Amino acid sequence: MRLIKKAATGLLALSSIALVACQNETTGASDSAKSSTANSVYETGKLRAVVIGDSLPMVQKDGDNYDGLSFVVLEAIRDQINVSPKKKDTDVSIEPVAAGSAKEGLDMIRSGAADIACGVAFTWERQRSLTYTLPFAVGGVRLLAPGDIDGTPASLNGKTVGVVKDSMAAGVLAGAVDDANFQFFETPDQALAAVKDGSVDILGGDSLWLRANKAATAPDSKLVPDRPYARSGVGCVVADTTPHLLNISNLGIGRLLSGYINDDDGVRSAINTWIGTDSSVGLKDEQISRFFTIVLSTAAEFNPQS
Repeated sequence: MRLIKKAATGLLALSSIALVACQNETTGASDSAKSSTANSVYETGKLRAVVIGDSLPMVQKDGDNYDGLSFVVLEAIRDQINVSPKKKDTDVSIEPVAAGSAKEGLDMIRSGAADIACGVAFTWERQRSLTYTLPFAVGGVRLLAPGDIDGTPASLNGKTVGVVKDSMAAGVLAGAVDDANFQFFETPDQALAAVKDGSVDILGGDSLWLRANKAATAPDSKLVPDRPYARSGVGCVVADTTPHLLNISNLGIGRLLSGYINDDDGVRSAINTWIGTDSSVGLKDEQISRFFTIVLSTAAEFNPQS
């Protein structure tokens, strides 16, 4: 689906205002290295997007094709690149790059083997070497657990908790729960499979991910505790040597969020498929719109219908 077809005057300020705060100012790269890396998407005609696993709501694979909320965002970024004056004659396309783990995928961004990863929760450690776009979702660290566990640290004493290695949830839970044992999995898919086959009874992770996969993985479990251990914005990351890709990604995301707020049918359908009322996540339109409005108003003093 092509979500962005032409410039929207109400959001042009996003490219110059919104994203300054999102950039990582600490970079040792030379100007020439920045320019070379920033232009690589236009030169190759490919936006190389890291994909880690195949877990809702961010990613769904069907044969060789990918979909999911992350790919809705990537399509908006691709569309924004393709209306850029810097684009060559041929449209840029998305090229999925599979990674075996979160660390491997993020290292691909750092090394230049890939351009972008979407659906990445913010952490200060990652921000040291990668630059985040505007968030398009918010996550919270919770647990998928049997009914006799309320998710508090005391209820996890002596229990084994499955987590994805190098994930935000792994770090947060390790710091918050002293007497639990942790079983690490390389990918979200492996962690979900372990819960489904009974290898682990408790799974820690992002709230959206756990909610989206609960029915198919552990329908009798519940999400606990009521209040997440931590909350974090979820966005895309690029290398800190690609400021142009950062800015154009932010403009694409900003226009996507604005389209949802302003009742664009195509945008609403694309996003709601993965996190809306009829999805396995089950968020209401009002909840999604409220978060998107906060993101845009914070970044660029955006007002709906402007």
